[in-house]
Amino acid sequence: MNQIIKKISLASLVALAMLSCDDFVFGEAFLEQPLGGEMNIDSVYSKKIYVEQHLAQIYHTLPDFLSQNNRLSWGLVESLTDLGDNCKSGGTAYHSGTMSAANWAAGVYSMNPDPESGAQSAVFAFRQIGIFLANIDRLPDSEMSQEEKNIRKGEAKLIQAYHYVQIFRNMGGMPWIDKYYLPDDNMNMTRLTLEEMEQKICTLIDEAATLLPWQVTAEESGRMTKAGALALKSRLLTFAASPLFNNDKPYKDGEAAQKHYTWYGNYKQERWRKALDAGLAFIRENEKQDYRYKLVDDKGSARKNFCSGYYDRYNGENLIEGHRFVKYEINGNAWNQLRYNVCCATLNYMEMFEMKDGSKFDWHNNPEHRAHPFFTETFKEVRDPRLYETLIVTGDKFWGRKAEIYKGGREQPKFQGGGQNWRWGNMGYTGMGIRKFFQDFLNEAQNRFYSMPLLRLPEVYLNIAEAMNELGIANQPDEFGRTAYDYINLVRARVEMPDMTPSDVENKYEGSLREAILHERAVEFGFEECRWYDIVRWKHIDYLDPVKNPIRRFSSQPVGKKVSGHYVNFTYTEYDKMVNQRLYVGEYWDDKFYLCPIPLEEINKKYGLVQNPGWE
Repeated sequence: MNQIIKKISLASLVALAMLSCDDFVFGEAFLEQPLGGEMNIDSVYSKKIYVEQHLAQIYHTLPDFLSQNNRLSWGLVESLTDLGDNCKSGGTAYHSGTMSAANWAAGVYSMNPDPESGAQSAVFAFRQIGIFLANIDRLPDSEMSQEEKNIRKGEAKLIQAYHYVQIFRNMGGMPWIDKYYLPDDNMNMTRLTLEEMEQKICTLIDEAATLLPWQVTAEESGRMTKAGALALKSRLLTFAASPLFNNDKPYKDGEAAQKHYTWYGNYKQERWRKALDAGLAFIRENEKQDYRYKLVDDKGSARKNFCSGYYDRYNGENLIEGHRFVKYEINGNAWNQLRYNVCCATLNYMEMFEMKDGSKFDWHNNPEHRAHPFFTETFKEVRDPRLYETLIVTGDKFWGRKAEIYKGGREQPKFQGGGQNWRWGNMGYTGMGIRKFFQDFLNEAQNRFYSMPLLRLPEVYLNIAEAMNELGIANQPDEFGRTAYDYINLVRARVEMPDMTPSDVENKYEGSLREAILHERAVEFGFEECRWYDIVRWKHIDYLDPVKNPIRRFSSQPVGKKVSGHYVNFTYTEYDKMVNQRLYVGEYWDDKFYLCPIPLEEINKKYGLVQNPGWE
């Protein structure tokens, strides 16, 4: 990190900030084309258009779940969980258990994966934000009013806060970068304690919130808002209150743990109170703003509502969204990777989605569930609507017809004889495809304006429910008259699922409302990089136990005759072996994997960094 910050001159950084703005967009209006050649600070901060382009490049550093145009890999985080699997490639060194501090780039997160392009690089973002905040007031008022400058400062601060929340969740307490450093600056710095890190991020979020509007117009969709700031604080404090950090003992001992860089040093219930207060602060302000943010809920169209919630721009539900690319590109890297099994959904995940009546899906013990896990013989849906908009299953819509992911079908998986369509390839290896974000792999996404939900309203609701439960007040109405169950049921009602009740929790989750909430988060946020962080913060590696919960897939064999041109009955065969077995679970698991390593090259520079426990 030291070297990356120091090695690029101020002039070249400014020039770099002007690159690649052509693939960033607010709303559906392109920013002006990027500048060519180098510019100095004086010229950049003399015109509004140049300042906006610089800010656009800062936005460009926000993370993303998909990769396009061969820029990034897709599926890494989800395929560490029970929701997905890197079937073909076997994943990275993180999956195999062979990752080290010297091989850090293979991990879930790194602060500076690509500093030259700035792609999702926190270090690059911090330097650019430092330049931006130090210079924006030099812009003449005739170019931009002071009010607008303040809003742009708030946007930059909240982007910085977003990166710091990512660092907090993946690495613990780290050094704080609050300015841009010149080559001769003293770069000796130590890590912050977890408590200090949390406080600084909260302060930064609060500063941003005071500068930002509650909402923006459709034309400016994607810009940071006060609503996003309050929601981000809820995410931060929910993670902070969870047992990974909020505990009577560290998840793994070592120098970083002893210095409280990787846990608080104690358990305090008041951390859950802070998490609850953060969620309620959002609800309180949203009420004042006449509930500008609400779940997409056009009655009678549960699937469309859910799809719109994660897929559509300016939908009233996305609180922080990424516009890293202008439009979806179905020939981009993510689509190609999925076609060839870089990541695919698991049977474990398919089983999580409840029956439409709210009962638990169980095809091992319920013959009717086994016979018709997705549709009746007349093709009526029998499961939680979120299943069908997250996964592609046999009998559902696909390419203007019904999907045939079975032996002899048009989407026949390769392990059953070879995929028949180049757009499908190996996606059916586990018995299903992935619909979320990818749709039908045909033309639904092509040329559609791009939007990636980095933080959605359902997360705030479920954070509140979780905090109420951990405080022992799940059944106690809050200031808005809602219990923890009410917040969960706001999310379920949008997809027309029955209310969750204490009786349901007792019968389906052995009395654990905590497990019920984690389950709800899994089915709501699949492939939005939520599950891994839930497993980490609750230290729930047992979800991935290779004996109790092996990663599984299934195949389908049609039986009987077709009805109206389609098979309606199948036999299903389960498999608990994948092409490449994971090695980071079971006997290979080490608690060091809960947090990422600091690159060994940075540790060796001796400027104050202490490695996370267990990494060498």
